[in-house]
Amino acid sequence: MPRVNIFTLIHKGLRTLLYETASCLQQTDFTHDAETEAALDHLREALFLFEEHARHEDMHILPAVAAYEPSVADCFGQEHDTDAQLAAELSATADTFFLLPDAAARTEAGTALNVAFAEFVVFNLKHMACEERLLNELLWRYYSDTEILAIQQRIVLSQEPWTADLYWRWMLQGNNHPDTLRWFRAVAALAPAAVLEQLLRKAATVLPPTRAVALHQALAAAPVAA
Repeated sequence: MPRVNIFTLIHKGLRTLLYETASCLQQTDFTHDAETEAALDHLREALFLFEEHARHEDMHILPAVAAYEPSVADCFGQEHDTDAQLAAELSATADTFFLLPDAAARTEAGTALNVAFAEFVVFNLKHMACEERLLNELLWRYYSDTEILAIQQRIVLSQEPWTADLYWRWMLQGNNHPDTLRWFRAVAALAPAAVLEQLLRKAATVLPPTRAVALHQALAAAPVAA
């Protein structure tokens, strides 16, 4: 039977966020104020959610790994520091973009921003792949599925509702129907009914209508199935 994979839902969502942000930046005319502001807002959301994700891992996942493999946990912690530096440079560019003197400077800065974000994408794709391969192996070696689920639950409970809502959008867009159904069934089994209702409302605004209907039907047929 497959083990609990603490990274599946969130990493699929974050990869989708990276891809869509990169696409948005590539399509932006940085001499156009409204386009630029929308693209920079998209970038800021991506940087914020990756920062929050790293913070959750630093607080909840890496300590569990460090209890048995401290050098591995330290290595991933150092990668989070590198990621934070890349994000800080991108954030500084976004915050000062409208101080640039003319269209030529903005066009040049937009090109540089695309290159810098591509480096951020590559770094994080590799980082998440390593986490899925190495950290999962260690979590499965040293912890039961019940213990891993408890770590995941602590992460969920530590999130502000508005931050969770941002993650939900990308997780819904990034995961297939079986993954999403397992997620919603787990919420139905473990969380207050209001949380599931919020998720279903979010799904109705994010998913194609056919998928949203299929999700409702599957949950009605077996709302808390394993």
